[in-house]
Amino acid sequence: MILTITVALFCGMAAGYLFLDVGDKDTLDFILMTALDIMVFIAGIEIGSNRDILKRVCNLHSAVLALSIPAAVAVGSVIGAALIGMAVGLSLYDAVLVGSGFGWYSFSSVVISAMYSTEIGTVSFLANMLRELSAFFLIPLLVRVHKLLALAPSGAATMDSGLPVVIKYTNLHVGMYSFINGLVLTLIVPVLLSWLLSLK
Repeated sequence: MILTITVALFCGMAAGYLFLDVGDKDTLDFILMTALDIMVFIAGIEIGSNRDILKRVCNLHSAVLALSIPAAVAVGSVIGAALIGMAVGLSLYDAVLVGSGFGWYSFSSVVISAMYSTEIGTVSFLANMLRELSAFFLIPLLVRVHKLLALAPSGAATMDSGLPVVIKYTNLHVGMYSFINGLVLTLIVPVLLSWLLSLK
C-alpha cells in the first residue's frame, strides 16, 4: 500500500502541474471530500456491523484507554513540536502553537494566521499537512511495534483520512479507538488554540 500511495501522490503532483491551475481548486476539494466521505462511511459500516467490537469498547477499561490515547497523543505532539521547533529556530510559544494543530491543518493554520501571524500560520499548515501525509508511511512501520502506535502519527485525522489506513494495518477494534482518538483531538484543538492565543 505504501508503494501505491507514493505512486498516486507523485502522479497527482505531475497531473496538477501539467493540466490544472489554481482555478480548479474548488472542484478538486469537492472530489477529495466526496472520496473521503465514502471511505469514512465504509469504515463506519465495517465497525458498526461488527457488534463484538462495540461490546468490547463499551466498558470502563476501554473507556479509560479510549481517552488516554488522545491525551498521550496531545501531550506528545506539543512536547515534540516544542523540541523540534526550538531546534530549528522557532520560539517555544510559536512551536507549541504549531504543534497544537494535532494534524488539523485546515483549521489551525487559518486561526493562527488570522489571530496571530501569517508566517506561523503558514508553518502550521505545512507542518500539520506533512504530519498527515507522513502518517500513511509511518503507520505500516509503527504497527510492527504495537498496533495502538498507529493512532499517533495522524493526530486528529485518525477519524477521517487516517481511519481506513489504520483499519487496513490493524483491525476494526483499533479502528474504533482511531475514530475516538480523532474525535477527541478535533474537539481539543479549538479550545487549546483559543487558550494559547489568548496568552499573547
